[in-house]
Amino acid sequence: MKKIIVLIALALCANNCFAQKSCNLQNEYAAIFTAEKVTYGEREFLDKKINKLKKGDCFEILFSNNLEYINYLLSNFWDYSKDAELLKNTTSESLQNAFINAMKQDTTFNNVMNKFCQPTTNKAAFIPDTFSTNYLVNIAVKFFSIIGIDKDGYYEAKVCAGINDIKKTEEVRKPQLEAFCFSTIFSNYQGAKYNMYNEMVNGVKECYKLHLGIDTKDRLLRAQGAMYMAMRNNKPLKEMLMEEYENKKQYLPFVIKEN
Repeated sequence: MKKIIVLIALALCANNCFAQKSCNLQNEYAAIFTAEKVTYGEREFLDKKINKLKKGDCFEILFSNNLEYINYLLSNFWDYSKDAELLKNTTSESLQNAFINAMKQDTTFNNVMNKFCQPTTNKAAFIPDTFSTNYLVNIAVKFFSIIGIDKDGYYEAKVCAGINDIKKTEEVRKPQLEAFCFSTIFSNYQGAKYNMYNEMVNGVKECYKLHLGIDTKDRLLRAQGAMYMAMRNNKPLKEMLMEEYENKKQYLPFVIKEN
């Protein structure tokens, strides 16, 4: 009987120890992120990647279910002014070490990553941000861009391109909401249920129904505004965002309220 009690006690201790395992995000950066030199023509670039974590690793479940989300945060809130100095490293090892050190010192990047991980690392004390569905869609439409007019007068449009108007239209950035919108749209670019490429084409067609200007610059600016309104009224876009929110809300550091 004593042996059984001891075994039960050990099992309970093991379970409690596992449940109480504490993961510090910054301490895991080296396992999560990798930087490599990439040469394009005569120029070198810093290629930053998210590693595939092993089962049981800190943040494995969170990161494996949100790769495009984290990619957006890394691409848009990392301090690119550090890249030139990092590229001076002559070995892969020294580059990786310098990259991780720079990442730990990057206040903006750390803030957005800590915010994203808070529901996992400190769920009891975490208070999520609250956004309306109107605000959600306001951010989402910024990823549908008319970037030019070709020589024949046709609009050139892109979805989730590196060029978008969030910086020009949002006085206060909302990194988590941006990352969610981007990752959701990107993942459904040509999806079976939601096809955002087709929805973009439909939006452009709506713009052609209006005469938006003789001057090319004026026409382009008005067309972009018209595109935003077309996508704002796009039912599949909103349905997709809300469906993805319901599927991913356990991971997200914000809540969406209908209005």
